[in-house]
Amino acid sequence: MLWATAAMGSVTLPDARLSQRAVAMLAAKAARPGDSIAQGNPGSAAVKATYRFLENPRVKPEPLWKAVHEHTAKGLTEIPRIVSVQDTVCLMFPGLKCTTGLGTADQAREEALWMHSALALRPDGHVLGLLHNYVWARPLAEFGKGHQAKKRPFEAKESFEWVRGMRHTAELRDALSPYTSILTVSDSASDVHEVLAEATARPGDDAIIRASQDRRVADGYASVRAQVAAQKPLDRLKIDVPRKQGEPKRRARIEIRATRVTLLPPQDSHGLHPVSINVLWVHEPRPPEGVEALDWLLFTTLPVGTAAERAEVVRFYKLRWRIEEFHLALKSGCQIEKTQLKTAERIQILLPFFSATAARIVQLTYWARSEPNAVCTVALSDIEWTVAWQFTHRRLVPRGLATPTIAEAIRMIGRMGGHLGRKGDGMPGVRSLWKGWRDLQLLVEYQTAFG
Repeated sequence: MLWATAAMGSVTLPDARLSQRAVAMLAAKAARPGDSIAQGNPGSAAVKATYRFLENPRVKPEPLWKAVHEHTAKGLTEIPRIVSVQDTVCLMFPGLKCTTGLGTADQAREEALWMHSALALRPDGHVLGLLHNYVWARPLAEFGKGHQAKKRPFEAKESFEWVRGMRHTAELRDALSPYTSILTVSDSASDVHEVLAEATARPGDDAIIRASQDRRVADGYASVRAQVAAQKPLDRLKIDVPRKQGEPKRRARIEIRATRVTLLPPQDSHGLHPVSINVLWVHEPRPPEGVEALDWLLFTTLPVGTAAERAEVVRFYKLRWRIEEFHLALKSGCQIEKTQLKTAERIQILLPFFSATAARIVQLTYWARSEPNAVCTVALSDIEWTVAWQFTHRRLVPRGLATPTIAEAIRMIGRMGGHLGRKGDGMPGVRSLWKGWRDLQLLVEYQTAFG
């Protein structure tokens, strides 16, 4: 409840009782991330109040998002630089045949919403929270007409979401933490000339954008890849490659090449100008047999003149994986796609609560890695860590026991969620943490009720 009050307490809704209900709804979701509204609320009165909140025509999602984003932005004041990781996720609701207001994904059926997010991190990877979210539905009438999008103004295209995210995070920063610089990190979907132009036109802020296409350059070479491939390898490093579907986590031997390029605008564009930017090619020349080689072509406004600077760009880009885990926590941990609400408008009101909770799950996961020796009460209440300790050790907490560190507490919660904690297993991941967190909250409720 303390966290929910901080994250949602500033929300401004038409009635003070609605604002109080918003805080209670966020606290309930954070305590039971994977439960339905009926399962996750304490009693039928709270369930009815939650549905009334979602059905209230005076409640809109914008004030809820504003409270979540401003809570994150207010925490940036002591941080000279943050990493803002942007990405888009498709939320699928194939079982909601009667739900109105949904849009299309990859089939001519109205069963999806799209959400673009910006997740704020410290440079060491510690998750700070959400700074931007924008939700929309693709109209069924536009399905299969993607080729016509080229004729629209850039502001009317979905690729504008990357620029919208940059601008919104900068506006929040300017208002609440003006001395913090922003490093935007995004994947290949953001490789759009207008996005690259926006990234290079923001004094004091920087960006790392993964290339998706081999662009034309004005430097005497046929393309970006031809120009960077002509450079000699500057560095040879070993880096950890995150686990992905079908491949375990592994270490890769990479080569790094770097240069500066001038990117020409697309030939059929009007009013666009060349963009000068640094480019880093991170390449794995000899991958293990049967494994796809690591190959990142990264555009960046960061300096790449020294080995340390180039290694820093690679390290920052690897932080992009945090937002993938946010999506995992939102879908599988918080079960957003299992909702049974009857309108897309109500789902959009629910999304700020689910998203804030998913970001908190990822935050807890990495808190134990960025600040392992911090006392666990930075994130847990006394009764939470006490119950976790007693469940893990199968005995009462000894008198005078020191408060566990956050790393110790996260290991205990992960153990409750199925993490074995064997030598070499590392810290618990997002999956085991949300499972353990739910069981912990059930035990805390029992302890509170019956002592």
